[in-house]
Amino acid sequence: MKICIIHSLFRPYTRGGAEVVVDTIVRGLINLGHEVVLITLGRKNAIQRDGNLTIYRITPFNVFSFLDINNRPIWLRMLWHPLDVFNISSYYTVKKILVKEHPAVVMTHNIKGLGYLIPRAIRKVGVKHIHTVHDVQLARPSGLIIFGQEKPFVVLDKVYEKLTKYFFGSPDVVISPSKWLIDYYRIRGFFYESKRLVLPNPIEFKKVKPVEKTTSGVITLLFVGQLQPFKGILFLIKALQKLELTNWKLVIVGSGGAESEVKRLTADDPRFEFIGNVEHGKLADYYRQADLTIVPSLAYENSPKVIDESLVANVPVIASDIGGVPEIIKDDFNGFTFAAGNEDSLRTVLRHFLNHPENIEKLKKNCFVSVHNLSVGNYIKKLLSLF
Repeated sequence: MKICIIHSLFRPYTRGGAEVVVDTIVRGLINLGHEVVLITLGRKNAIQRDGNLTIYRITPFNVFSFLDINNRPIWLRMLWHPLDVFNISSYYTVKKILVKEHPAVVMTHNIKGLGYLIPRAIRKVGVKHIHTVHDVQLARPSGLIIFGQEKPFVVLDKVYEKLTKYFFGSPDVVISPSKWLIDYYRIRGFFYESKRLVLPNPIEFKKVKPVEKTTSGVITLLFVGQLQPFKGILFLIKALQKLELTNWKLVIVGSGGAESEVKRLTADDPRFEFIGNVEHGKLADYYRQADLTIVPSLAYENSPKVIDESLVANVPVIASDIGGVPEIIKDDFNGFTFAAGNEDSLRTVLRHFLNHPENIEKLKKNCFVSVHNLSVGNYIKKLLSLF
């Protein structure tokens, strides 16, 4: 079967968990013998063929590429977003590819940067459309809702939401990894005629062997993710620095706009180890050495991949009680949650484990159990049943 997948970013251009999910789905479908046509962004228009995978890299007309959006000032982004919503060049390019390739089904993921007229192109061609939501980018231009800043930005966000709702319409099926996110869109009137389905993200199970601890009595905490304030890394560092207990070390893996501030706050403090950016395939080495993974996000998360990866490695997770996270992390089973943005709440949870390390061992046996049925094979089987 020929299946088309449309997603803004694909290796080597990756930004977060959505790219990991799409890559996993692509490889899962190809392994089962399906032909995959992927439409994504590139620096120039190009077609790449590799066995059963054909990649169309396109460059929609705009003031700059979505690949560079994090490096552009806010005022320029305000010009970029309207062009992205009404991107007629992308509409015709995608429509032409669909007519040429004639796939049995089109699966869209994040399409910011490709343009929100794409669902109309899919309907025009008359192909079944399955859409997967990963965040709130159809309702908020930034794709983020920050804790304490939940209200839309006056008129702009509301107009943007109405436009995307109108252009996106109702795909045949809408998939969400969390109930929280599908409910978020349902309440706002999105996808009112679509079949809606909660389907947790697929997980690739790679055996992670624990390593012998080199520092006796010290609990290794791990942060993996973008070094951005909304990911909670600065909040986490400040909360830890006020903790009276000293039997811990925080390993920081990632890169981003707050990197210089992270280095400044942790300079000359041996309790913090800054690693920097690490290839996704090598992250397992850091989970092997961790006792606890901390996900301190200040943004409403859908289903963070770092949580899945940590649980697969049998490493319990301490995470903000926000968005879809409580659907994954169950207190005193595979981790613990704390009140988002609340330093006292986080420190209380940390004390629970730092004063009683045996509590960590108790939870480890439940980590893999909580995700064992989320294999790529099971996910693809459920996905194919929708076609």
